[in-house]
Amino acid sequence: MTKKKMGKDAINAVVGYSYQKFENYSWNHVGYGGTNGEFNKNLGAFKKQLSWGDSTKSELQSYFGRVNYSIGDKYFLTGTLRVDGSTKFGTNNKYGYFPAFAGKWKIGNENFVPKSVFNDLAVRLNWGQTGNQEFPGGIAQAVSQHNYNGSDVPINAANPNIKWETTTTYGAGLDFAILDGRLSGSVDYFNKSTTDLLFLAVYAQPAAVKQRWVNLPGNVRNTGVEVGLNFQAVQAKSFTWEVLYNMTFLKNTIENFGSANINTGNVDGQGLSGAYAQRFSNGYALYSFYLPTFTGLDANGLGTYADNGASTIVGNPIPSFTFGFTNNFTFGKFNASLFFNGSSGFYLYNNTANALFLAGSLKTGHNVSYDVLNSNENPLNAGSVSTRFLEKGDFIRLANASVGYTFDLPASSKIKTLRVSLTGQNMFVITNYSGLDPEVNTNKAKDGVPSRGMDYTAYPKARTFTLGLNLGF
Repeated sequence: MTKKKMGKDAINAVVGYSYQKFENYSWNHVGYGGTNGEFNKNLGAFKKQLSWGDSTKSELQSYFGRVNYSIGDKYFLTGTLRVDGSTKFGTNNKYGYFPAFAGKWKIGNENFVPKSVFNDLAVRLNWGQTGNQEFPGGIAQAVSQHNYNGSDVPINAANPNIKWETTTTYGAGLDFAILDGRLSGSVDYFNKSTTDLLFLAVYAQPAAVKQRWVNLPGNVRNTGVEVGLNFQAVQAKSFTWEVLYNMTFLKNTIENFGSANINTGNVDGQGLSGAYAQRFSNGYALYSFYLPTFTGLDANGLGTYADNGASTIVGNPIPSFTFGFTNNFTFGKFNASLFFNGSSGFYLYNNTANALFLAGSLKTGHNVSYDVLNSNENPLNAGSVSTRFLEKGDFIRLANASVGYTFDLPASSKIKTLRVSLTGQNMFVITNYSGLDPEVNTNKAKDGVPSRGMDYTAYPKARTFTLGLNLGF
């Protein structure tokens, strides 16, 4: 590391190298063939023994450097470069190169900015790239399973050209503080694009191999605005009130993906074998719901669908708006805190309702919802996957609430500090979603492709109360 002062200017630089090695081993041993079918905890008592294992190994080495340059406590420039090499990748693309640049102008330090108005004012610009190598080691090569009968079954096809997944981000920000610092905050615009996405392609069987890791064409783009505010609303001697607020507006889009479509979001339930609810498709968000549009029940109690039941993109589970809102209070020896969070602009697929809350469930003795019980649905109506079970997930939740009291103790007391507190988590949630919890994500992956926003018999968040006692001696 090098530092140097040049009058009002300063420069410092850092260079480095790191090396990491990862090894994972698994070993399994079972016994079978016991006499008379008795239960025995002693593995050695079984007549036959079977052992098998596996191991993975990968190495990561990195070269990195950073230069910071400041000019008169007004202008700040930063440049970094990382060169990462991983044995996980194919022989042609083991190394990735990831530069980044950032600049900041502290406008508040300029003479033309009224100090009586702005306690702080600055603008920021940034551009940079990061790499991702989070996939199993060794699978850029051909992998076969060796069976006990001596045969080898190909599992993974080699891909010497697989490369680092790269995320490029650029953005701009504004920092400010006014009212003698009582109100401060930041506003940031971001534009993030991920290319060469790592993806496990599973081939329809029969095929020469089961799967192969590839880099998908196109990119996934996230754009939006983040706002963070801190307001000292009341600063009296016996009472204070602090408000913290943050919110994010987000748009997610798959770009340059061509005509390829990748399906995911398996839907479970009787008669729903092979059904799915989501699709990755060019021009739409990740995990978009791809469903027939349900238009109601006809006179016979059977479902009707638009366009003869053709599926279309009908929303996605990624919130377009999220927020967090914290209020901290002190009143004499009391203190209290309330934290709310919420999201809007997203959908959930209620697979639980699709599988269980149908008129046909009454015939098998299962419980149904009140709406189903009082509808004209025919018990013979098929519970097909459709927008009938797609719901808005918008919610507001009181995620955390706490109150505490700090006691005054005499100087002669052996206990120097004493505080009691009561905290509640997940106090209540306001939502129109008919399921148990709008913050749900049951794993409904299809062929290894992850899903999002699927609800299937998911357990809701617990409501928890904690009584605390803090003692200091």
